[in-house]
Amino acid sequence: MGAALLSTALALGGTVASPTTPDPGSLAPAATNGLPTSLALAATITVPEQTTELISPENLEAYTQPNGVLNRQLDAFYGQPVALGIDPMILASIRILGTSAPASAVSWLERLEGAPNETFSLAYADADVATLAQAGLGSITVPTDFTVDPNLFPEAPAPSESATAGPDETVSPTIAPGNEDDSGSEETEPESMVPTGEQLVDLPFTLAAMMWPRESTVITTDLPVFNAAGPVTTILDSTNVSYVRDAIPASARIGDSGALVATSDISALLREAGSAGSDAAWVAAMAELTAALAGWTAGDSTVLATFGRDIPFSTNRIPATIAALTATPGIVVTSLAATMDEAAVDASIVDQPVSADRVALVAGMLATEPAIAQFSSILETPSLITGERRRTLLALASTAWVDSTSDWPAEVSAYVDGSTEILESVQVLESSTINLLSETGDLPVTVSNALPYPVTVYVTVTSNTAILDVLEGRVAVTVEGGSQSRAAIPVQSIANGTASLVVTLSSVTNVPISSPTYMTTNVQAGWDTAFTTIVAVLVLLMFIGGIIRTVRRRRRLKAEAAAQSIAGPAA
Repeated sequence: MGAALLSTALALGGTVASPTTPDPGSLAPAATNGLPTSLALAATITVPEQTTELISPENLEAYTQPNGVLNRQLDAFYGQPVALGIDPMILASIRILGTSAPASAVSWLERLEGAPNETFSLAYADADVATLAQAGLGSITVPTDFTVDPNLFPEAPAPSESATAGPDETVSPTIAPGNEDDSGSEETEPESMVPTGEQLVDLPFTLAAMMWPRESTVITTDLPVFNAAGPVTTILDSTNVSYVRDAIPASARIGDSGALVATSDISALLREAGSAGSDAAWVAAMAELTAALAGWTAGDSTVLATFGRDIPFSTNRIPATIAALTATPGIVVTSLAATMDEAAVDASIVDQPVSADRVALVAGMLATEPAIAQFSSILETPSLITGERRRTLLALASTAWVDSTSDWPAEVSAYVDGSTEILESVQVLESSTINLLSETGDLPVTVSNALPYPVTVYVTVTSNTAILDVLEGRVAVTVEGGSQSRAAIPVQSIANGTASLVVTLSSVTNVPISSPTYMTTNVQAGWDTAFTTIVAVLVLLMFIGGIIRTVRRRRRLKAEAAAQSIAGPAA
């Protein structure tokens, strides 16, 4: 059998070689029940662990080089009868860059889009969905609230006024009502090429919604969470499932949830063959694999085997392995879609919870989301914050972190600290004592915004004494990103003294923003009025004094004139 396996791999494009002529007839026979064994295969396209919501352009370029992780994965499975679960973060990371995306990443994506394989979406960042469910997340969806820079996407040229028509067809341009032009010409606005959030994360995929948790991590209560946003088919490992019979058909029904169950023993042998370090090891693994498939006892039900998430292997014998399987009489490699259409067998979950430490760390990240969601109401587009936080959380909850040598707890702690910094990014700046020297006036309150986005907050000032009356309860102020802005709070002084003020910020929905700030104001009630009165009295006195002086002067002049007139005749 060893020579035949080697020859089959060589003849069908494998990576091992042997001078022996292929002899498929000497390979594994049909299953013990006389029927061919139907085999479905599935694998993932994923990246190493990430700490950010999107893959950086530098990493994208590295991953899509000839020896990069993404390129090697696609090389292993392209055109093979293997259904591919694809991390939508990869798609979004490339597409959102528009014209600035690395050329190698664009070429890789075009190749993936053209692959004939069945495809379906994994969770964003290939998040560890069982851990998320057990940590308290109510539903698991692929985020679509991305912030896209339109400058990275050129406008599509306007459609031509004329079109090519068949010999019996007449093409007439469609003109929107009210835009008719008697000259017969029409100007069409160029079409925007800016992708929507849904377009960023869709391949488009050929299979319906799926959920693929890590092997042996699911508990019964996870399935309702997986299906909360809509029905999905969950891929489970057979060690996580209990059947009423020994055989493990792929298509299963667990309560109200659809499932595809991968036979763990078959998957282990498949992975061993795909990563075999030598020809001899590959032959031995293939012999075990085909023998196990020959012993399949589930009638015409399909068996599902999966490749692990640790691809690419140091040696890639996946094409040779698949080639040998497809050439083996008694084994029929089928599609995942056909497998999902088979009659489902009732099964149940054998609870295998995720470790408490891992669940606790993810729960700590999830616990920051309610406050972030409320805080984000100060933005015109709240998803600028909430979307980034959720995508980064999913990246840190990725299955890639499970076996990583990086310090995952430290990264989780940094995420929680980052959320705290966001909550403290908009606040009232403390000021020195403010002197209020008029009966009415504006109290200046400076608000700072450390976010890169403009925010609108409402300033509320309350006084602990009755000597100062705040005339307006909430004053709106818009603060540009990375700047400060001053709000003017109208107040009226009632009496002299010192007033302690409490300044708070809130959103349009009355969500408190940051911590209260305390200010002190010296109030000189009516000082300006008294001053004005004194000045007015002084002016009046000066005016009266002037009148008196004028009257006296006139009287003196008249007296002098009279005296002169009397003295004149006497002389």
